[in-house]
Amino acid sequence: MPGTQNERERSDIVSSIYEKTIKNYHLLHPKLQKRYQLDESHTFSGTGTMSEISGGSFLVRMLLKLGVFFRCFFSERGKDIPFTIQNRACLLNREHTGIEWNRTFFFKGKNRYFDAIMVYDEKEDRILDFFGKPHLLLSVLAFEASADGSLTITSGKQWLLICGKRIALPKWLTGTSVVCETFDESKNCFTIQVHVQNTILGTLFFYNGMFQEEERESC
Repeated sequence: MPGTQNERERSDIVSSIYEKTIKNYHLLHPKLQKRYQLDESHTFSGTGTMSEISGGSFLVRMLLKLGVFFRCFFSERGKDIPFTIQNRACLLNREHTGIEWNRTFFFKGKNRYFDAIMVYDEKEDRILDFFGKPHLLLSVLAFEASADGSLTITSGKQWLLICGKRIALPKWLTGTSVVCETFDESKNCFTIQVHVQNTILGTLFFYNGMFQEEERESC
């Protein structure tokens, strides 16, 4: 359903693609509102630990090894894995910008990356997530805030990106992801949980952890 006039007017004046698209944005915890105020003048850098990175059969993990070449998937698993996350705006062309999501996981003896760029699709009023460098996979994302202040991100339709073309993936080939992000006031940190599943193969990927925003140096 189209938004109310007030919602449309608000969408016209805000610069963050997330404030435009997060359903029930007003319910979001203030710390998450600040975190997702990402645009040309607002960035975010965080460090933390994944208490668990798991999931995927032997076959799935062998396939995920290919993602290393695109900086978007990996087969390594473990507990208490340090990681960093960086969000910043990037210029896609003269008229459009995207938000980079660059995550680095520090396993023993090796680093693994999960990079993506999120773009606001103004025509459909939605966010598109381009995975990998170069882009390998495209997914529609839906964002919704809950009464407890948390944010849930759910993936929708997906496409494989090959030679500049989008190839729609049938549902049985997609990995449906559910992301839950909160702010834990008692520990003064953000928490993150990601669960990716396939209707046939079950859990493909799961991680759970927490992170804090890096302090910025004052001028």
